[in-house]
Formats: sequence, structure tokens, C-alpha cells
Amino acid sequence: MTIFDVFLIPLYLAIFYFLARRTVSANYNDPLYRIYYMKGLNYKFIGTFAFTFIYLFYYKGGDTLEYFYAARPMIKLLIIDPIWYFKFITGIYNHYPEYLGYDISASQGVYLTHGSATLTTIRIASVLAIVCCNSFVVVSLAFAYICYQFVWRAFRLMVSLYPVLHKQLAFAFLMIPSVLFWGSGIGKDTVMLGAIMLIFYCYYMIFIRKNIRAKYVLFFLVAMYTTALIRGFILFTIIPCLMLMTVVYYQKQIKSSMLRFLVGPIILAGGLGASVFFVKSLGDSVESYKIDSLAKKAEGFRSWHTTLNKYEGGSGYTIGENFSYTPMGVLTHSPIAAAIALFGPFPWQIRNAVMLLSGIESLAFLYFTIKIIFNKRIYKLASVLSGDPIIVFCIPFTLILAVAIGLTSFNYGSLVRYKIPVLPFFAVSIILINYHLDKKSPAR
Repeated sequence: MTIFDVFLIPLYLAIFYFLARRTVSANYNDPLYRIYYMKGLNYKFIGTFAFTFIYLFYYKGGDTLEYFYAARPMIKLLIIDPIWYFKFITGIYNHYPEYLGYDISASQGVYLTHGSATLTTIRIASVLAIVCCNSFVVVSLAFAYICYQFVWRAFRLMVSLYPVLHKQLAFAFLMIPSVLFWGSGIGKDTVMLGAIMLIFYCYYMIFIRKNIRAKYVLFFLVAMYTTALIRGFILFTIIPCLMLMTVVYYQKQIKSSMLRFLVGPIILAGGLGASVFFVKSLGDSVESYKIDSLAKKAEGFRSWHTTLNKYEGGSGYTIGENFSYTPMGVLTHSPIAAAIALFGPFPWQIRNAVMLLSGIESLAFLYFTIKIIFNKRIYKLASVLSGDPIIVFCIPFTLILAVAIGLTSFNYGSLVRYKIPVLPFFAVSIILINYHLDKKSPAR
């Protein structure tokens, strides 16, 4: 951070807030914009400043800085060879131009210049770095601002479905501390948070509301492609869960209870079949998404994070002895993996201030989950879980990703980052289940 940044930060903040005020003014008749839009953006930028300053002055390094250092020389490439730059950012050239001056050996960031996930993040950062005058903090603010637009759309959609729950949903989408911290800087986590929110929003608009506009289709495809490049395994979860949500939604549109009873299982079987076909087709078409390839990657993650825990004092955890990535091994260890992902780190595992904040947040999620179990209308839980299309999406999406994250991280430093796209939907599921359980049956 230089004196140049000190002048750029307030300038770009003024630009971002000017754009935000224009957005609010253009939607002034919508009370959501008046009440929550600026408030949510403020929280997002607070998360950005906390994230960037901790990495600048506390950690004094890290992936977020390495992404920026790799992206910063791209303005030179744009000047000396704009065609090469265009081919690089569009993925036609899938290797980093190392002659630009990014000192890989000094930064120890050689892994950043290999693989679609890191290169995609560098490409996005390079475009924003050009627009943001190569300032680390300003580029981080740009990542946060763009991501916020997609989170906001998912929030608005959800409130349109449950207007009485606007306060609770505002917390789920706009105020979860770890999501604000880890999802507001330069990095894969911010990109993935925005992409998943955009996939959910566009899918609902296209397939549920039947609003088939070109922009929704385009954004949906771009978000899907970005997810495939960075964390493609998420597509194995989110698309089948969205399909199940669609099945339940259209099943509920059948007014005749008898017809719904007869046709419902057929529709559900069709949705499950389509989900299985999607997963199998994805695995067959892309070598790296096949089950055995994913198992090898997961084993690699575990080995790497275990090494970090052993030699660099990482905040590691275990899920039991003799664990292996076999169907039986995954099945038997899934409950503890999900519990660790959703409710960890536990108080006795906290090592630093960042983990303390995550631990407090996880305890809050655990409290509200236990509260559901002791709800006096718990007998309605089965009908609630199967009767609301959004819950039908949120629960499997949350649990499957939580299991995947818990079985691959083995390090809380990584886990708290990987799970941020899960937490808003986990919070939504808790909010909606409590709402349905507490809602009184209509008088007859």
C-alpha cells in the first residue's frame, strides 16, 4: 500500500457510492432499496477493509496479494501486445506470460500461474486492476462491489417470496460476518460467492418465473462457466438441487390433491433422473469431473492441508482414523464432516482472532439449529422439509457441500473460506423452517 492508494481509495469509494445512490434512486419506490441497499453495501465494504488490512499488515502476504501481484503487470501486456492480452483474459491462451515481471520465485506463488481456477481469478483481477489504477485496496473494493450486485439480486428474489421475513433474510444474505470478510476481497471465494448467487437468481427467473430474457440466460451461462473453471464440483450439487426445487414447485401448482398425489412421484422421479443424468454427463464429458478424478483431487487437498498443519502450525482437524475416499468411507464420515463444516471451529479449536469470530458465528448457527429440534411443532418438520421449494433446494445444497468441504479441507483456515457460499443458504433454511414451524394453521 502506497501514498498513491491513500488518494485513490476515497476517490473510488466516492465513485462506488455514487453508482449505488443512482441505483437506489432508480428503484426508490422499492422499500428494499431504501432500507437495505446502502446498508448492505456498507457492510460489504467494511468486510473488504478488514480483509485487505489484515492481509496487508497482519499476515503480510497471502493468496489475495499474490493474485494482485500476478494481475498488476497485465497493463504492460495490454500496451505492448493487446491481442495477446485479449487471448489471455478470454482463455484462448491458458498460461501466464511470465516475462511480464511477476517474480514467481520471490513470491512463492508459482501455483497461481497454473490451473484454471487461479488463472481465472487473475484474469478478472487484471481487468479490474486496469480500471482501478493498479491499487490493491481499490481492486478489492471492485471485487466486493460486483459481488454485492449478485448477492443483492438473490436477496431481493428471496424477499419477494417471503416479504414478512425481510429482516431475517437481510441477515442471511447481507450481514453474516465470515461471508462479509472472506467474500469481499480479491480471490476465488469472492468470485464463487457471486457466481453461485447469480446461478440461483437466474435459474429461478428462467425456470420458475418463466422470465426468459437474454440477459438472464447469458448471466446464467457465464456464472456456470466461471464456476466450472474455479470449483467445478459445485455444479454437481447446485444444478441437481435446483432441479429438485423446480420439481417441487411445479408439483405444488397442481390444485387437485388426488392428482398431485398420483403425479407427484412421477414428477419427482423425473427430476431425480434428470439430476443423475446431468451429473453423469458432466463427469463423462470432462475428465477432471469424473468421480475417480475428484477423489484423487480430494486426497491431494487432504495431503496438502495436513502438511500445512504439521509444518506450518495450521489450524487442522481430523474426521477419524483410517478414513479413505471410498463410497463406504465417505458415507460413514459424512455426518462428522458436515458438522465440522457447518459448526466448526469449535471453542477448543480456536487459535487466533479470525478463528474466534468464525467460532462465535458457528455457535450461533448451532444454537438456532438446536432450537429447531426443540420446537414444539417439530412433528411438522417432515412436511415442512418437503413442502417448500426453497427449503428443498437449500437443505441438500447445504448438506452436500458441507460434507464435500469437511472431507477435503482438514484445515479451518481453508474451511471457513470454502463454506461461505453455503452459509447464506444454510441461514435461509433455518429461517424458513422456523417460520413454517411457528406459523399457525389457518382457521377452518
